[in-house]
Order: sequence, then C-alpha cells, then structure tokens
Amino acid sequence: MIPIGSYTHGGDVDRVAREAGIPVERLLDFSANVNPMGLPARAAERLVREARDPRSVSHYPDPQATELRQLLSRQMDVAGECIAIAAGADSLIHAAVRALRPKRCSIPIPAFSEYERACRAYGCEVITLPLAVESGDLVVVNNPHNPTGACLTRVEMLAQLDAAHASGCSLLADEAFIDYAPDAAITSEAATRPGVVAIRSLTKFFGCPGLRVGYAVAAPETARILAAQLPPWPVTTLALNALAEALRDTDYTRETIERNRHARTQLSGALGSLGLHVYPSAANFLFLRLPDVFPALQVRDQLIREHAILVRECDSFAGIERGRYLRVAVRHEHENTRLIEALASVFKGISCQQNRS
Repeated sequence: MIPIGSYTHGGDVDRVAREAGIPVERLLDFSANVNPMGLPARAAERLVREARDPRSVSHYPDPQATELRQLLSRQMDVAGECIAIAAGADSLIHAAVRALRPKRCSIPIPAFSEYERACRAYGCEVITLPLAVESGDLVVVNNPHNPTGACLTRVEMLAQLDAAHASGCSLLADEAFIDYAPDAAITSEAATRPGVVAIRSLTKFFGCPGLRVGYAVAAPETARILAAQLPPWPVTTLALNALAEALRDTDYTRETIERNRHARTQLSGALGSLGLHVYPSAANFLFLRLPDVFPALQVRDQLIREHAILVRECDSFAGIERGRYLRVAVRHEHENTRLIEALASVFKGISCQQNRS
C-alpha cells in the first residue's frame, strides 16, 4: 500500500482524496479548524443573490472595503484607518513582515509554518525558540496557540506587548482563533501601540475559508505601510459583502461559541477515554498525544483509508516530537462521535497487528 503524502497545512481534501482513491465528498475533514456550521444563512443568501447579479462582478471591488471596514471599526471601536483587509490571515502575515522590516524574528515553537516562511521570503533571520522565550526585533505571539489551543488571558497578552515595547521589539499577534475566546483579544489595543500588528481571520470562524478574508489592526502609520504591501484589490466584492453580512449576525456568533464549547468538552472527554493525552484548548481544535504504541502517520493513514476521516498529523510543526501528535478540529457532535468510533477501531486493529507480530 502506497503511503499517503505529508502536508504542511490542514484542509487539503482534494489531494488526500485523490491519493487515497476515495470520492472527496466522502472525506470528513478534521484537519482544518473551520466552523462546521458553515457560512451564516443571511450571508449565504447575500452571496447567492449578488453572484446572480452581473453588476456585482462587472466592476472592480471597492479598494477601501468600505462596508466591511466600517463594521469592523464600530465593533472594535478603532478608527477605520487602523484596519487593513486582505485575502486571508496568511497574506497579512507576509504583508506585516514586509511592513515591519525586521532583521531577526523570534518564533516560539511549535508554530504555524507561515511565520517562518514569510520571514525567510523577505530575508529576515528566523530564531525558533521554546514557547515564552523571546529574542530578536520581531516577536510572534499566537493566541489561542496553534496547534495546542492554549490561550493567554488578555492581561497576559498585554504584558507581552509591554515586554516587547520595553525591549524595542515589534510584535505580531496572530489572533486567528480569538473569536472562540473573545475576552482574551488585544486586537483593539494594537491600534494604539506603534510596532504592534494584530491579525485576525474572518473565514475560519464564519465557516467559509474558500472566500479568503482576514484583517489586521495596527497604529495608523503601521496600518498604512502594511496596506501598501497588498494588491490594490485584495478581496473580491462577493467575499467582502458576504463577510460584512456575517459580521452582523450576532446570534450566529453566540451560538457558534456555545456549541463549540460544549462539543469540545464532550470530544475531549471521549478522546481521553481512548488513552490519548488531550491538551486543554480554548479554540475549536484539540491537540493530542498518542500512546507510544500508535504511530501518528499510521493512525492518520488508516483513518483516511478505512473510515474516510482526515486528521492533522503534526510532524510539520517544528519543535514537536515526530510521530506522536495529532490535531483534530471540533465539529458537530455526531461527526465527533464518528471520529471517536473510527479511532477506537484503528487502535484495536493496530494492537492486534502488534500482538500477532
């Protein structure tokens, strides 16, 4: 049997299905941390309605993203000039590195691979260090942390900002999953702190990563320089308008947070009962250490081939012991149950193979 390939990011369902020889619509994706509720109904309705209107695509998008910018400005109580909007948080990471122009960047590991990729692409030396150790003229802080789900409080994050300022460092705060822990957010604070950029994703929380929309908040001059690193029309009209409509749906936001909290608690307990070490998480995913007898790649591959379930194997995260860790998204409860049953089956199969040998 040919092993299934390794992946730098989660969510590559088309490639996985192709390599495994299964229909993509059968594959249940736990590898990408996306809200399983999908795009809010009113946002989906607006997207469909405007997609049918030729005027929506016969003109260039609003380069200022006025509607979405004004909504974000009101919700966070920051000036619109402090906000930069782009095609996803990853493009803003690259733009922030270009805007801040660091010579050395401290990236606490394990960490999202785009931080290092962005820094190296623009000639910045990368220092990878254990979490909470800082050095260099740019420090990256990811909160809640990916892949572990650990979350600093707002007070702890403000202390990080103060420490960076005292040492003359810029700070990049990646808050892609902060919607699940809103009390810890320092996004608005970035608007008043020179050298601080806070980045947030919209399409993860609102269940539509294919639309690619994220935003950054920084002091006006930093935000201006950051925006200058982006294309003149970084986001399509349809995506801008759909996400503006999603932001207005406060009931969806509240329901998502409540559902995720409940489902995460249930899933964490069930995974623990299988013998996995489940790390505490404030986000919509869980970080798992497998028992030593269950190799992560083998578990991932058997989940795909035998159960059409995709999980995130974590060997591509620097600083993590290889072959021991998985990350799984929190999905609907019936889907989480399917994952638990599939893992129990895989573990039983591997144990039987080892006993025979």
